[in-house]
Amino acid sequence: MSTLTPHGATRACLALVLVVGLTGPAARAQEALVPTKVSEDAAVAMVREQTDGKVVRVDRKLEGGASVYRIRVLSPDGRLREFRVDAATGSLR
Repeated sequence: MSTLTPHGATRACLALVLVVGLTGPAARAQEALVPTKVSEDAAVAMVREQTDGKVVRVDRKLEGGASVYRIRVLSPDGRLREFRVDAATGSLR
């Protein structure tokens, strides 16, 4: 079992704060600045046409400077699949 020194604990806490901070309001504000031509509803409809599964989660992330909808689908056979739709072009990744 490893124990953290006070200095190590401080570094671990700082790393956690940085990670949480990078995924907080500033990251969401940056996502909002990326233009989207495809709505979330349209992206979900595109994925529904490709699969008979149930959409269980949708979120929008920046990937390589592009805004992408990540759509998770539970297939009829119980597998969880993830589809990515480019929010600017509508292309399925």
